Amino acid sequence: NLVRLLSIDILRTVAIGMMVVVHFVENLSAQYNSSPIGPASREHLWWLPVGLAAPLFTLLTGVSYHSWITAQKDRGIDDETISKRTVRRGLVLIGIGFAFNIFVWLPEDTFNWDILTFIGSALITLNLIRKLPTEVLLTGIFLVVILSPPLQVLSDYYAFWSNGYFEYDLTLSDLVTGYLVTGYFPLFPWIILPITGFIIAPTLFTPSHNLPHSLRASRFLLVAYGSVGCLVASFTLQRFTSLPSLISQWTMFPASSSYLLGVVGMALLGLLSLNLVVDKNWKEEGSSTTTRIAARWCRITSKHSLSLYLLHHIVHLWPLWIYGLITIGEPTAHWQNFLPVIVSASLALFFCILAVPLFVMIDKHQLPTVERIMRWIGD
Repeated sequence: NLVRLLSIDILRTVAIGMMVVVHFVENLSAQYNSSPIGPASREHLWWLPVGLAAPLFTLLTGVSYHSWITAQKDRGIDDETISKRTVRRGLVLIGIGFAFNIFVWLPEDTFNWDILTFIGSALITLNLIRKLPTEVLLTGIFLVVILSPPLQVLSDYYAFWSNGYFEYDLTLSDLVTGYLVTGYFPLFPWIILPITGFIIAPTLFTPSHNLPHSLRASRFLLVAYGSVGCLVASFTLQRFTSLPSLISQWTMFPASSSYLLGVVGMALLGLLSLNLVVDKNWKEEGSSTTTRIAARWCRITSKHSLSLYLLHHIVHLWPLWIYGLITIGEPTAHWQNFLPVIVSASLALFFCILAVPLFVMIDKHQLPTVERIMRWIGD
């Protein structure tokens, strides 16, 4: 089963770990000790892996979805049932995303189009296009990359981000625009990441004897050339062109063309490297105790990645909102200005250390998790 390949578990663990650190520091400390004339310099946050976690996580969604389809077919599940299960899972994720926005980010952020509503939409999209030829999917990716910058201009992207975060009016126009172009994770251009993962999965992970002869020897070179090509193109756009910033500058909000090429290249290189180094050589029985423990931690983190995503927000945002209500009467009064960076980063690492034993215990006692509930509804 592709989902249980150790390389996938390692990368998903890396993505979740980066998300935890970034969110703790951004939400608790990004403007700590800000001056009266504006936020303090954020040069002290240069070390944050900002902009890398979400692309890796969403690309792995496409990889895992291809694996899940393969597993369903191996069990004899018919195509219509696979589609129904996919749509149910997508809708459940969208529902969880809205609940998360309301109960964790507060009701005014219900329609901020965060990563959970995006992944739910991506699953439904992948179900619609999963039978299309690879050439058609690659053409679609190219069109999304080309169309996204003009769509961002036409929708007046920066007007929704005047304060550094997404703001909208509760109108149909703003909601649709946010979902498609201007939200945190809109379909344009973020949909290219799960589609890329879906395309690359069979090429990179299918056993050689199941591949056409023409692909057997060259498939790893194809991925390597593709990833290096993306990185070179990203670097070229940034350093040697005078194109508009939506194309040439490295920005996550909005997701520029150079940013997309760069993160896709890095994600594909990570997949390729770990597949060659880990999946081809990993044997649990011959490994050291430390290596086996590290592998188990990665498997547990990957298995419960959705629960961890929700939980790490709850444990640092709810106390922040409660403290704001008690002290000033406004939940967001201390947002981004509550703790020194070293303290929030330490809390993030402390959460990561405690989370794995917590989910070991949850698995041992078969307690309900978001993943189990989603499987129960979706399957």
